[in-house]
Amino acid sequence: MRLSRLLEKEWLVLSGLLIWTLFVFYSHLGIPLRGDEGMYAAIARRMVRTGEWLQLVYEGRPYVNKPPLHFWLMALSLVSWGPSEFAVRFPSATFGIGMVCLAYGSGRLLFDRRLGVIAAFITTTTLSAVWHAHQARFDVELAFWMNLGFFFFYLAYRGCERRFGYLCCAFLSMAVGVMLKGPVGAILPGVTALAFVAMTRRSRVCTEIPYLLVGLVIFLLITVPYYLGLGDAFNRHFFIGENLNRIVHASNSPFLYLVMIFTGFFPWSLFLPCAGLYLWRSRTRSLSEADMLLRVWSIGFFVLLSLPAGKAERFLVYLIPPFALLTARYWDYLFQHTDTLTSAERRLLRIAAFLLGLIGAFGVFVGPRLMQLRFLMPGDVWPIPLALLLGIGCMAVLYSACTCRPQAIFSSVTAVAVVMTIGLVQYFYPMLAKYESAKAIAYQVQAVVSDAPLVIYHPGRSLGEDILYYLDRPSPVPELQTPDEIYAAFEVGQQIFGLLSKSSFEELERRGDLPLKRLADHSYRQRDFVLVTNRARL
Repeated sequence: MRLSRLLEKEWLVLSGLLIWTLFVFYSHLGIPLRGDEGMYAAIARRMVRTGEWLQLVYEGRPYVNKPPLHFWLMALSLVSWGPSEFAVRFPSATFGIGMVCLAYGSGRLLFDRRLGVIAAFITTTTLSAVWHAHQARFDVELAFWMNLGFFFFYLAYRGCERRFGYLCCAFLSMAVGVMLKGPVGAILPGVTALAFVAMTRRSRVCTEIPYLLVGLVIFLLITVPYYLGLGDAFNRHFFIGENLNRIVHASNSPFLYLVMIFTGFFPWSLFLPCAGLYLWRSRTRSLSEADMLLRVWSIGFFVLLSLPAGKAERFLVYLIPPFALLTARYWDYLFQHTDTLTSAERRLLRIAAFLLGLIGAFGVFVGPRLMQLRFLMPGDVWPIPLALLLGIGCMAVLYSACTCRPQAIFSSVTAVAVVMTIGLVQYFYPMLAKYESAKAIAYQVQAVVSDAPLVIYHPGRSLGEDILYYLDRPSPVPELQTPDEIYAAFEVGQQIFGLLSKSSFEELERRGDLPLKRLADHSYRQRDFVLVTNRARL
């Protein structure tokens, strides 16, 4: 009774949620960069050093795959926090917190405070949200602005004295999304918002056109000068080569996200079929405006995201706010209608809870071994208290599934989600820093190479943008593509070093006649490579 009274105090609940959110999104941002994080950080670092903020350059070559806004944010963070991994990831983590605030604010405005808190908490314990907010990429930032733009559209639609202001904010949010990553920043929120207006105001849809035209003018006044300033070469490559080809020519199935969503939104994704059944059974009821919005928001974003041929797991973060709200709405429905649930709803809820309990228990015993297949880390590094807590939580989920009481199931699922999130941010990230560190490898290479010339040979892909970032060479490192280029590079009169993929080095050894000395072997992110030098010069 005393606990329920404490939970009724809004300031206490929000303070706890804020502390938890800051802990989740800002913990261990300083681990070494991984993959293309290194490339993005190198571009931002060059901005700060040279003062050239418009033309992006990476390793001496113009970088035309993405517009500069994301790099501006990273560069400003580097200026504010100093040159560190924390500064590089700070913008992405901060916009992850922004998504939590958006989930809470929209849930409260659409329904009530309890649903807003549940939606915000689900966002903080969703695997995809936490994982990608700890990476220095575009996607969490874009997810925030697209979903904010759509919600501002709804606030303008509701009609009030601030209607025009909300509409301007909607188009401003879409403009920022387009400046971050191109047309997708406007397509997802814009098309979904128009679909909602057409479905709910069919007789008055034409009256919205003047407002939309004003917003469109604001949108164009921001985005057109921005992209014109980037030059014709950038725009041709970015809009045609990068965006159009990804929409048309990739080979992914349109149903790929139906599979990805269960790992990306784990553990809450196991209850999405339950939420789907709730949506299906409520289709014949008279829906409130908020429930209609939630359906259009979730389904619209998911369908539009599934249409392009190019797909990636990280794009699922665009769906987190509407799916967190949808899942929170389902749990809120269970709390209010516990005694009137149908046998099908109870059965599906029990199955979902059983699956979570079994998957969690399986993960306690097999999870470390499975991670060894993907990451270079020992299988006995997980702390026993964490494994015990996860096991106890899974047993609680299984027990609550037997009783089929929604409140008990939600409490036990919450406990499992909290333990898994703590394990991710407090144990898994430090293990990555210890056992899979591009920084450590780069420092070992730099200790040998010093200021001597260095080349990279890994045909078909980059050897490691993160390693190049930590090498921080004074001049670009040439990436050679053919054996003839390797022969020409190593037959010069001066000493030269090379980072070669192990398979490429073995192929060169079989060909012979190349004076190389193998200095060291390295393994990183399921890639083996060797450090070599021209043998005659040692």
